[in-house]
Amino acid sequence: MLKNAWLRIKGLPRSVLLPLLAGGVAIGLLLSLPATEMVHYFSTNEFCSGCHSMKTVKETFAESIHGGKNSQGFVADCGSCHLPTSNVVHELWVKGTVGLRHIFMEYIAGTELLDHEEFHAKRTTFNYESSCLNCHRRIEPRATGLVTSASPLSDQVHKIVFEYRDQEETFHCATCHFREAHPGLREEMRALWREKKIAEALQ
Repeated sequence: MLKNAWLRIKGLPRSVLLPLLAGGVAIGLLLSLPATEMVHYFSTNEFCSGCHSMKTVKETFAESIHGGKNSQGFVADCGSCHLPTSNVVHELWVKGTVGLRHIFMEYIAGTELLDHEEFHAKRTTFNYESSCLNCHRRIEPRATGLVTSASPLSDQVHKIVFEYRDQEETFHCATCHFREAHPGLREEMRALWREKKIAEALQ
C-alpha cells in the first residue's frame, strides 16, 4: 500500500509536486510555532511553581546561582534544566509525558506519596546534559582540549568525565552538581518527610 502511494507521488509532474512540498513545509512551520510557544509557556518558572508541591522547590531555586544569585542576574527557566535540547521531538515528548505525570500526582494521586530521597537518587534522569551543555558551552572544549596537572582541578575532573561518560552512566552533570539550582532542597525535603511521618504516627 505504501509502495503504491510512493509510486503515485513519484509519478506526479514537477509542477504539481513542488507546490505540494512547499505547502507541506509551510504548514509544518506554522504548526510548529504554537507548539514551541506552548512548550515555552508551560516551562516558565511562574507556571511550574504554581502547584503547591513546588513551594520548597521554588524557594530554594530563588536562592541559587541559577535562580539569579549570580553576577549577571541571569535567571534560568525550569525547562532550561529539565527539558532536553537534543532535538525538538524528544523535547516535546518529555514535556508531554512529564506534564501528564505531574498533573496526575498533583491532583489525583496526591503528592504526599512522593519519596523525595528516591527522586534525589534518580536526579540524572530528569536533568538533561544536553541542557547543561547548551548554557555551559565552554566546559567541554576546555575539558577535551589540552589539560595537564597544572590545569584547574575542574578541567581535570571534567576531562575524565567527558572521556568515560559513554562507558560509565553515572558520569552525569547532576551526579556532582545538584546544589547549584536548589541549594538545601534535599535537606528541606528530608525534614518535611520526617514531619509527615511523625504526624502520621501521632494520628
